[in-house]
Amino acid sequence: MVQKKGLRTPLLSFDAKTPQGNSILLKAENVQPSGSFKIRGATYCLSLLSEEQKAAGVIAYSTGNHAQSVALAAKLLGIKATIVMSPEAPQFKVDATRGFNATVVMSEPSSQARRKLAEELAQSHGYYLVPPYDHVDIIIGQGTIGIEIMQDVNPAAVFVPIGGGGLISGIAVAIKKSNPLVKIIGVEAELENDAFQSFKSGKRESLKGPSNSVADAIKVQTLGDVTYPLISHYVDDVVEVSEAEIIEATLMHAEKAHLIVEPSGALALAAALVYKDALEQDKPIICIASGGNVLLSSLCHFKKL
Repeated sequence: MVQKKGLRTPLLSFDAKTPQGNSILLKAENVQPSGSFKIRGATYCLSLLSEEQKAAGVIAYSTGNHAQSVALAAKLLGIKATIVMSPEAPQFKVDATRGFNATVVMSEPSSQARRKLAEELAQSHGYYLVPPYDHVDIIIGQGTIGIEIMQDVNPAAVFVPIGGGGLISGIAVAIKKSNPLVKIIGVEAELENDAFQSFKSGKRESLKGPSNSVADAIKVQTLGDVTYPLISHYVDDVVEVSEAEIIEATLMHAEKAHLIVEPSGALALAAALVYKDALEQDKPIICIASGGNVLLSSLCHFKKL
């Protein structure tokens, strides 16, 4: 029987502190059955479909983690899944998506191109569209991470990677409803900084196209219609991290916490280790280790940098 939100993941101690002296806990979403937090939103969303919608099939668009999660959730529920991906997606993520019996269709590069093709196919074939982040049910599913955190600990802050904004939107709403004093801090790669720009300018900004950042899972060029207002209202800060900081944090997960995470999954820790603004003392901070879909050969390559 498919769970409605994926596994409940542990909070793991990390052998380092923030510059302010706060202890660090890692929310290990990399151990989810699809390798990332995305399974929460996918299983929750698909579990709410009518029998007619299930029979018609579902379609999603993604560079990899949402693709695998929708494909897995659909397989467990006996639903036909079509996934729109694009050439910048790592081949092993494409292969893993196909391994869950999904049909993969390739679009032109960019999140806009993936979305456009998925919407066209949904319209022409009657598929139910499962967006990667800009959907209330997806956001609710990801928000269960915030609920679990607050059931386990009362942190000073939670650092969350940002791609399209579904993860941080769900976590922020859940945590702020429980304790408005907990800081929610979004993290982006410097090369994929549309949310950072949007937070600073006060309006939704867009990038021209995907960058060559090692953080492939967060390559989304603009925040969503649903996620941007939620981020604007509930998130306290958005920061950037460099490629070198991302790689260092990726390796630190393995060396200090014995966790294999992909570069996008290391964004939160990368930011927490260099964050300079005030944090409430004597409370831990949480870093969302959002995914672990990475080849070990890539980690070996990073080690040489």
